[in-house]
Order: sequence, then structure tokens, then C-alpha cells
Amino acid sequence: MARCAFCDADFEAGPGDVLLVCPYCGTAQTTEGAKFTDHYMIRVHFDQSEAQTTLLDWVSKQLGAPEDLSAKARFLQYLQIWYPFWVSRVDAHSEYHGLGRDANFYDEWPQYRGAYKRIDFFWKPESGQFTRRHEIKIAGTIGIDEDIRQHPIPTRAKEFFSHAHAEEFDGKVLHSQLTKEQAKDGAEKIAFDKQTALIMDEVEKIESRSDNIDVGDTYLIHVPVWELEYRYGNSKYKASVAASTGYVIESKYPRTLAFRAMGVGFGILMLIIGGVLIALAQGLIGAAMYTGFGTVSGGILVVLGLVLFYKGVSRKEAKEQM
Repeated sequence: MARCAFCDADFEAGPGDVLLVCPYCGTAQTTEGAKFTDHYMIRVHFDQSEAQTTLLDWVSKQLGAPEDLSAKARFLQYLQIWYPFWVSRVDAHSEYHGLGRDANFYDEWPQYRGAYKRIDFFWKPESGQFTRRHEIKIAGTIGIDEDIRQHPIPTRAKEFFSHAHAEEFDGKVLHSQLTKEQAKDGAEKIAFDKQTALIMDEVEKIESRSDNIDVGDTYLIHVPVWELEYRYGNSKYKASVAASTGYVIESKYPRTLAFRAMGVGFGILMLIIGGVLIALAQGLIGAAMYTGFGTVSGGILVVLGLVLFYKGVSRKEAKEQM
């Protein structure tokens, strides 16, 4: 339990929570009682009914989904959770020296333009610089689902946090388990990795580099997400939908028996054909023939068969593409 330093109310807090939001007066504060002012939110634009409709409309369009899903699905539970994210503006400048690979081409084949009989690769010195501004967001709750952690947040639409707005939808506001300084340290490391990725697009080996990474404005933003559960037939399915944008973060959904049977059937067929090709290539059935072609082709068919079989027997989880 914790006590608000501003309205003196007692409220629930976990052992790992370090930045608390009072559910009575809505004040963000440290565990020592210091007020935190850089606290924002994304407003809810999809209520419970709209989120459910958006989810079913989107899932109904997925491959193999039943045609009567929208009509027969029955929602069992819904909960709006406000997840805390730290957002930092990071200005990064990197200069580098490294080695990139280049090649010399010799003896072009007369029959095939652009094809050469001999190619020599060599290391070539490369240098350059990158200046970028990154917006880094870090989930304030440890152990948060990875899809929720990575889903897009329209930070330009942020406004000062209002606990009364969250209460309109019986929202559960989570406390942050990271301090502002911890979030800034994490943002600096992520920005460094982003700069590294830019450099590695240009060179294969970095010999030296210098970086100037400035973590600027950093604020806490609470993002509302609908956690939904619905029943179709004898099974239950869970989904997460962004309450601000209607973005389907993730959803499990049913698929028709015909679609499943097709996946399993084609999967088994591919496995059999692939296995026969490999057996022929290795001489397990008759004399060995077309060893390389048979092994490669058979292996590809086996992999495709396993994928189709898995898709046929597993529950599908769909995610909206960013």
C-alpha cells in the first residue's frame, strides 16, 4: 500500500513501483512523495463497444476466419488498462571509420551479360557520419507483453493526464516501475544501437567511432488498451486493441474446420513428397539419383509441409501491420 502525498488517500502499489499515480486525485508522484509534472496521456477515442466492433470487423477479414464470426462471437470480459511508457527525444551524432567489402569482376560470360567467371573481394576503407533525432519509447512496466510494448503510440496527440478521463471507462492505471533517470539511460542505449545499425548498413567492420548522444525531453505517457476476451463456439479468444486508435495490437481468432483440414492435408502431402525425394536422393529407396536436387527439393517440401501442418492445427494469432 502507498499513501498519496497530496490528498492523503491510501491506494494499492506493488513492491517494484517507483512512480505512482494516485487513483483519487490523479497526481503522479515518486515513492518519496515528490510530484512529477511531465505526465501525459493519449485520450480514449474507441469505447468498449467500438473496440469490440473494430476487433470483430478486422478479425473477420483474416484468412480462414469463419464467415459468421461477427454474428456469433460473444464477449465475456473487457478491461481497459492504462500502460505507462517513457518517451525521450534523443539527438544523436555519430562519426565512424570502418571497412566495407568491394569486388573486382573479371572475364564476363559472353552468353550472360553481368555474369563473370571470376570475382575477387577485398576490404575498402569507409568513413562517414550520421545525425539523427530519435523518439525512443520504453515501457514503464516490466514484463509487459511484447506486442503491447512495440505497438505504435501517437505521441503528437498527447495531453496532460486526467485520472477522471480514465475513470470514465473504469480504466486501471498502472504505476511505472522505472524512474525517469532509468528511462533516460535506457533511451541512450537504444539510440546508440540505432546509430550502430545505420553504420552497419554502410560497413561490415567498424574500426573506430565517436558518438554524441543527447537525451532531451523525457516524459511519462499513459496509453489506454482494451484487453478483450470473447467466445466463439466452445473456445475462448483474447485480444488487445488500442483504445485511442482502434489498432488491433494482437488477437487470437478461430478458423474454419475446412481451412484447418486443408492446412493439415496439404502439410501431410508435402511431408510425404519431400520425404520420398530425400529417400530417393540418398538411395534409401532404389538407387541414388539426383542427389543434390532431390535433397534440396525434398528439404524445402518438408519445411513447407511442417509450416502448413502447424498452421492447420495451431490457434492463429493475428497482428495488425504497422
